[in-house]
Amino acid sequence: MIRRKSYEVPNYSPISPICPTSSAHPAPKKTKLDSPEIEYFDDYSSMAIDYDSRKNAIAGSNIDIYEMYAALCESATPIPVPHTLLEDESEKSSDSETTKRTSSIEDRKQVILKLISRRSSMKISNETLHLSVAILDKSLDLMEVDNESIGALAAITLIIASKIEDVVCLTMESALEFITEKVPSVGIAANLERFVLVTLDFKVTMPTPFNFASYMLVHLCAPESTMHSVYYFLELSLLYVYNRSYSSDVVAYAATCLAFAMETDPGKSVMKTLRETELKLRVFSDKNHQKKRSESREVMRIMSDLFLVAASENHSIYREYATSRRFYVANRRIDPDLQEMLQIDSD
Repeated sequence: MIRRKSYEVPNYSPISPICPTSSAHPAPKKTKLDSPEIEYFDDYSSMAIDYDSRKNAIAGSNIDIYEMYAALCESATPIPVPHTLLEDESEKSSDSETTKRTSSIEDRKQVILKLISRRSSMKISNETLHLSVAILDKSLDLMEVDNESIGALAAITLIIASKIEDVVCLTMESALEFITEKVPSVGIAANLERFVLVTLDFKVTMPTPFNFASYMLVHLCAPESTMHSVYYFLELSLLYVYNRSYSSDVVAYAATCLAFAMETDPGKSVMKTLRETELKLRVFSDKNHQKKRSESREVMRIMSDLFLVAASENHSIYREYATSRRFYVANRRIDPDLQEMLQIDSD
């Protein structure tokens, strides 16, 4: 069984020095149930306006994001690369014509894309999405799941994540709707949920790259378009299972730096922007800065490759971020010099 400490983020002061010291927004509420009316639940597909309000509220309150980030790091446990997906890949490919087989990396990718494609209709928040995939990977690391059942497992992990992250959580019936084949009954799904929780020893709360990136975006006072770029890189990273071999804070660091570099103003050096962003974020990785910087460059290279092939794959993540509500971030380009530099660092 997996054992880890549950993490709680305390309230500290003062705030990040490069953030605004005052805000027109009220301070964050201590509980999720303080207000009976929650307007932003109406639109989960475009979370930037709500997140910007929360970002400004944090900036105007007496919260030391460095202390909170340090507490998050201390509580973090690695999200594993699901080893059951890596076994006998040659046999899986040779037996691909059979109807029922052990789930593969491609099966995982497709079920994540299906989940993301339904997030607007199912009103799935970013926090719930990333936690759901993290729980899915932990489950797949401990269970051998066939390709016909991985969709049901994904639905169950989505329900668990929603119960943790959302005030108005998904119902069992609504989560099962996105499964197109062999939909289990509610009773069977409830038993599967119990089985997953017991298998994971009820250790289903963990910081994801999205959580770490949230602190970095607050620290850097990121504009809305850059926030969407960070979200895009983080969601692309979900598709590449081997990125789980890097810690969540490194993945968040890489996505944030790459997004700021891609958003460089015309006439300004992309390499300079990247370096400036890395220096600003050094406060979050000061003790192991050189190691994390080296790892983040490799993750940036992987993310840039995923960014380049997304258009040809035309998957649900690309289509979502190629829209106006996402500032068309999927249609932007990564500077060739930056790509060359990341390739050299990787070699």
